[in-house]
Amino acid sequence: MSELIITNALIVPMTQEKRSFHGYAQVKHGIITDVGAGAPAAVGSGELIDADGCVLLPGLINAHTHLYQVLLRAVWEDLPLMPWLKRIYGAAQVLRPDHFYTGSLLGCVEAIRSGVTTVCEHNFLNPDPECAFESVRAIQESGLRSVFARTIMDTGEIVPECTRETPETAFARIESVLSRHKYHDKLSFMTGPNTPPINTTPALLKEIRGFADAAGIGISAHVAESRSVLECVQNEHGAAGVVEFLHRFGIPGNNTIFAHSVHISKEEIAILKQTGTSVSHNPVSNMMLGDGVAPVVEMLRQGVNIALGTDGAASNHSQDLFDTMKAASLLQKVHHQNAGIIEPYAVLRMATAGGAAALGLSSVCGTLEVGKRADLILVDLDTVHVQPINDVFSQIVHCAKASDVRTVIVDGEILMRNRQLSRHDEANLLSDAKQANRDLMNRVNNLSF
Repeated sequence: MSELIITNALIVPMTQEKRSFHGYAQVKHGIITDVGAGAPAAVGSGELIDADGCVLLPGLINAHTHLYQVLLRAVWEDLPLMPWLKRIYGAAQVLRPDHFYTGSLLGCVEAIRSGVTTVCEHNFLNPDPECAFESVRAIQESGLRSVFARTIMDTGEIVPECTRETPETAFARIESVLSRHKYHDKLSFMTGPNTPPINTTPALLKEIRGFADAAGIGISAHVAESRSVLECVQNEHGAAGVVEFLHRFGIPGNNTIFAHSVHISKEEIAILKQTGTSVSHNPVSNMMLGDGVAPVVEMLRQGVNIALGTDGAASNHSQDLFDTMKAASLLQKVHHQNAGIIEPYAVLRMATAGGAAALGLSSVCGTLEVGKRADLILVDLDTVHVQPINDVFSQIVHCAKASDVRTVIVDGEILMRNRQLSRHDEANLLSDAKQANRDLMNRVNNLSF
């Protein structure tokens, strides 16, 4: 589709300036070419979408997830991080490339239905090199914009041998993924130590920044998610915290995103700010695993860029970023016992512009502005759980639901219109996912943890 015009929308651009207005947006060849109040001066021959009753805003950005884990919803409940990770890692012994493909595609479609237009897939289980390729194939078939973070584990008591890699082996495999997909506009890459230091050695950390810089890609890592990880770095490496430990190896940086960052100090927040490192806040997953509350308010006050992530469905149950936004807001309020500690607009920025900045995509998406790629969503406001509108920013964060997303556009392509998917047959997709789940669970049930 070469041209698209969206009219009669309540537009929330999500730029630094907090504003909204009724107007239109015009898209040509996947680029936003005009945004204005009122009606367009002229309507050309392109497709017209009447957005009456809807808010038009940039697509949401899920800055940290594990898409295949939709096959593992509600499998391991009520476990703290380390026993839960033992099972997640152990599943690699029976996970096949087709599980990654089918699960990732279902996760992508759930993301689309939830108003997400960009995902950062943090890939950390690779019992077979084809697992990464199949995950990428699913993401590309979905139509989403994506960052594929192919990370590395080279040690760890709970890490199965089939997923441990030497730096040389891992780097060669990552280079093969990069070479196959280097010309895809909507796909970019990261690497990283998966969960330092519990499954990555100092030897790997010494090499990974150099590899990432040479390949021209960023770094994604799970950082200080639980107190047990903090105790590990303190007891085994003599570091005050995980961020401080990683700083020794040059891992923080302006193209680095640290997921979770729950147990970090004021001094480590200063390191994040100084190095330009972003954080993906995953409040629903952190609550489910009993990890703790990330110091989001403190990081924002120090100028650290914060994005939002769902994490995988095995520790969240969903890919729903609306749930994540509401949790991010309410969790800080109750943690600080201060109802005004965080503004809804700040949370909405985390889910849009903050995510784009964290993934190196600020010039591409995250705000609704002329020159950006057309990654846009229409959210129905004419519902009993949203109306009447008094504060549109608060009501998007606290009232709107994933099911209110009417239309999803990525790079100018309509992936969903009026809740109807354009690329996928949902019934077939669900049938495939159920079959993959049955097969996977039969295999998992034969494992001992």
